[in-house]
Amino acid sequence: MTIYTLIENTKPKGSAFLCEHGLSLYFEHNKKRILFDTGSSDTFIYNATLLGIDLAKVDVCVISHGHFDHAGGLSYFLNINTKAAVYMKRTAQCDLYTKKLFRTMQMGMPQSFFEKYGERITFIDDDTQIADGVFAANINKYRSYPQHVSAMYCDQNGKLAHDDLSHELFITVKAKEGLIVLTGCSHHGLINILQTAQENYGEVYAVFGGFHLGGFKVLGVRAKRESSSEIRAIAKYFDKNGIKKVYTGHCTGERPFEKLSMLSRTKKMQAGDIIKV
Repeated sequence: MTIYTLIENTKPKGSAFLCEHGLSLYFEHNKKRILFDTGSSDTFIYNATLLGIDLAKVDVCVISHGHFDHAGGLSYFLNINTKAAVYMKRTAQCDLYTKKLFRTMQMGMPQSFFEKYGERITFIDDDTQIADGVFAANINKYRSYPQHVSAMYCDQNGKLAHDDLSHELFITVKAKEGLIVLTGCSHHGLINILQTAQENYGEVYAVFGGFHLGGFKVLGVRAKRESSSEIRAIAKYFDKNGIKKVYTGHCTGERPFEKLSMLSRTKKMQAGDIIKV
């Protein structure tokens, strides 16, 4: 199987591809064309064109969670693709925010989006098969959530409350190489996601996506960096469970990535990358 990185925060030096704070991945499986997240804007469409990918032919689109850097390009996708089945968690419709000291910033999709495009979307609550061998899955909690979650909020009846993360999902792909996991930002914690995948779908062979280990800036605010012990725990989990391939970027953070790559077989994704699993 091949994963195409349509959007990531960075690009190779001198590359014609564009980058932005966001994530969008594309792959084909069992004759289905699948788009996972859409970045912050329409930039992923430009990069897809450079890669020779016709997004009008995509069969399935999955949004990992309701934040703008993963769903901000969805309206542009829906304008060029009239047939794809689009899946997201029902709670992704909530107003979502992040807070830093006295500053509150909106992170979610505007309600006007759902008013205009709501009929195109299949809202799900439970694990759902979205294509042959591909599942959108909820995440179980086996261990504490990452530190950055404390800054995430949602609107509940007109009042800000801590985000319960119920709008986040990940997908599993039963490929010939083994089980492949795609995650958007891993707000639940990467180990919680991987353990859920292993218990419900089988041994994980590869994982792609953002791990949200911190240190990067979003909307001018630096994300809280996760502890060195958490990074070591993730690397140990990769090794203990025989996860052969790990590709990450976006919200993982540069310094945490450097630490993780020294401890494990972790590689960096960049906009325009074509990764054969």
